[in-house]
Amino acid sequence: MRFPNVYSLFSHQTARYESEAVFYRRIGEDWIPETWESFRQKVHDFACALVAMGLEKGTSVAILASNIPEWTIVDVATIAAGGIGVGIYPTSSPEQVGYIINHSDAEFAFVDKPEQLAKILQNTCPKLKKIITLEPCEANKKVISFDEFLRFGRENRQKFLPIVEERGFGADSEDIAIMVYTSGTTGNPKGAMLSHRYILNSVESLRQSVPIFHDDVTLSYLPGCHVAERISGIYNRLSSGTPAHFVDDLSKLYDYMLEVKPTVFASLPRFFEKIYAMIVAKHGKNVDAEIVKSAFGGRIRLLTSGGAPLPIEIADFFAKAGLPILQAYGLTENICVAFNTFENLKFGTVGKPMPMCQVKIAPDGEILVKSEMMFSGYYKEPEKTKEMFDEEGWLKTGDIGELDEDGFLKVTGRKKEIIVLSNGKKVVPSVIENMVKENHLVSQCFLYGEGKNYCVALITLNAAEVEAFARSRGIKYENFSDLTKNEIVRKEIEETIRRTNERVSSPERIKKFLILDRDFSIEKDEVTPTLKLRREVVERNFRDTLENLYSI
Repeated sequence: MRFPNVYSLFSHQTARYESEAVFYRRIGEDWIPETWESFRQKVHDFACALVAMGLEKGTSVAILASNIPEWTIVDVATIAAGGIGVGIYPTSSPEQVGYIINHSDAEFAFVDKPEQLAKILQNTCPKLKKIITLEPCEANKKVISFDEFLRFGRENRQKFLPIVEERGFGADSEDIAIMVYTSGTTGNPKGAMLSHRYILNSVESLRQSVPIFHDDVTLSYLPGCHVAERISGIYNRLSSGTPAHFVDDLSKLYDYMLEVKPTVFASLPRFFEKIYAMIVAKHGKNVDAEIVKSAFGGRIRLLTSGGAPLPIEIADFFAKAGLPILQAYGLTENICVAFNTFENLKFGTVGKPMPMCQVKIAPDGEILVKSEMMFSGYYKEPEKTKEMFDEEGWLKTGDIGELDEDGFLKVTGRKKEIIVLSNGKKVVPSVIENMVKENHLVSQCFLYGEGKNYCVALITLNAAEVEAFARSRGIKYENFSDLTKNEIVRKEIEETIRRTNERVSSPERIKKFLILDRDFSIEKDEVTPTLKLRREVVERNFRDTLENLYSI
């Protein structure tokens, strides 16, 4: 580690880049910069206010907000004050918000909008002392505005900044800096405790693998509570001195991309599939590299992807244009596991193990990890923490995979999600589901077949994509439900199923499928905030539908 703790890194970088821009926020038609010096002042003001209001070392501060610069300011200020930053997805229900605030023992919470404040106020949170709101909200004795909170901290700086600096510079590398609640596919989310060591070694591992630089241009659009954005976004940018343009409206992401012209861009495979489809529709598959580059604004040098496999056809297309999409793999408990790089790249894999990380495959096929970037355990869950490690201290990822002869890692599925058919054949559902989802019209695919003699699937459609498809084909419809029953749409999905079945063994093939008239939803607990399937819930909610597929 180049720095002993996060606050030391923050202090060094804010002093180094003082008058330069660190954040750009969209106001009207303009991108308005905020300097590193302003960042430092706000962090100090917020941290002083926390300490002045009684924040003790190791106390949690919850952050319930969308993707805004204040997310980073509050997180870093909490760490500076000796606290623990706890992110909550802005899409969370009031019940989920209450659970995380109470489970993490948060004494302070930051929200950006009145609707997020309302979620907290619907709960009884006995340890919560203050809620800081960015936007104006109705009066409440527990509520204080962000500006007022900063002003309070500024007025008390002389007394409390020395305490903040003592805690910030004095933090041990093993002290917990942030807590990330895993959007687990079963049960309540677990609070993964991530130390200063975890953060600083992770950004160093990223620097040695796929570095970003001070003069890079980036877009920030993922929620800060997601571990990938927290580490490879917020703290990676802090470490490299890279400014970020904050996207306030996801529907405008592509428009902003063409405007900002980023040099670095990270996303999920689905986004790259859309860009691919757009280029091919307009120019065909044999296109000039500059046309591909211009689709990202014209200055792009680095594309990265994670969260799901990238279709080989799409990987090959961008690589031939001189813009290989570098696939990565990690998990909340150890975000930096494997990464394809420009020097070591192989399609269909997630790359070689990253610096400071060892990877091996257990006899049952599970991917095991050991590194200086492993998490410190689950908050209040010693038994569940113990279950995450084998007797030799290797972290059990829960994923099935293999290391090829060149040392590249391939992830094939989740250990707990394996389907066993009535004939004893084992099927890894995520492999087949991801193949079906290569069609941009498909939002989700749920494979089912436990104890049956063949597999069936439930398909949900991506509303925006299927509506665009309908318009391009002249299909008339009154609502989304009409499209899920349309014969042309069905034949498109049928062809995707056929192509998928050609790529897998007989037991893995989808014999029957049904297109649902709605997508799986976070509200119904069918998917996590990161849109991972909660298989038990989907199976329970659609049990009759699934069983009917075996009787027709």
